[in-house]
Amino acid sequence: MQFHPRVAARAPALAASLLMLAACGHSATGFPSLAVRPGEKPRVIEAPGAGIVPALSVEERTALASDIAREQRALDTILADMAAEKRALDAALSRLGRVEAGSVPWSAAQMALSRYDLARSQLADADARTTPLLRLVDSLPPDDADRRRVESLVAGIAAARAAGEAVMDAGSRRIGD
Repeated sequence: MQFHPRVAARAPALAASLLMLAACGHSATGFPSLAVRPGEKPRVIEAPGAGIVPALSVEERTALASDIAREQRALDTILADMAAEKRALDAALSRLGRVEAGSVPWSAAQMALSRYDLARSQLADADARTTPLLRLVDSLPPDDADRRRVESLVAGIAAARAAGEAVMDAGSRRIGD
């Protein structure tokens, strides 16, 4: 049996059309059900150990308490140094008056401001030393005593940095930088 060349060229397209037309037929039950299928049902999947509250071991707690005490002593020393240098800065600024740059009172105020900045710069080191402590307690619950002590120490450092920045800005404005 011979097909006309035009019909032979269209045979694959016709076969595909017939298959698609057959797929459009009605099923015996009508439309598919819209009920939730087993794979669509919501499930609660818990991670392994989800019910376990994280806690530090006795050794970790002892080491953390020692680290916190050391860093608190360091912060107290830094704050004392900053307070002493601030008193010296305030004294130098009070003698400043209206003088031009390069004068002796102006130079003394600049030096006092630099010494204050040097005392304040130790806060960056303290902040860097507390970062591992934060990482150690970040998985603990928010109400954990160890976590609260570390966060309190870090907040104290941040407050001292902000106060130190304010003193530096005020001193620089007063001197005329």
